Amino acid sequence: MGYDAWRNYGDDDDALLVHGTAVAVDVCGLLILGPSGAGKSSLAIDMLALGAQLVSDDRVWLRASPTGLRLQAPQAVAGRIEARGLGLLSCAHTPEASLKFCLDLSQTCDRRLPFVQEVTRLGQSVSVIPGGPQVPRAAALLLLLQNGFAADD
Repeated sequence: MGYDAWRNYGDDDDALLVHGTAVAVDVCGLLILGPSGAGKSSLAIDMLALGAQLVSDDRVWLRASPTGLRLQAPQAVAGRIEARGLGLLSCAHTPEASLKFCLDLSQTCDRRLPFVQEVTRLGQSVSVIPGGPQVPRAAALLLLLQNGFAADD
């Protein structure tokens, strides 16, 4: 069986516990998915250095709410992020954020301007951006969370 970005590691029917990392700018959250070693935590650390806030590393709760999907940290990993070669680091974090985008490092798109795929999770739409073959820069992802995509004219 191959990698499944949306595999549920929890036992809650109203939420998904996914293997990923989540960061936020203000209340706008980015869920980073990918297999172990893909660079989820490293990308998040780069974003944190530029002003993003950690929601959760390694495991992320995805919960439906009346205003959209929410990202939350399981209590066991709250305020911790793994830095390869160093170990677990303590980190300020925000308890939850509203999911705006998902970056899936297991998906690739060879187009210069990749397509955004819409998937449905917990009855709500999620915008999924392919993360390869070239992973978007942390600064560009911060701009995306702050401003969204430019409108087509």
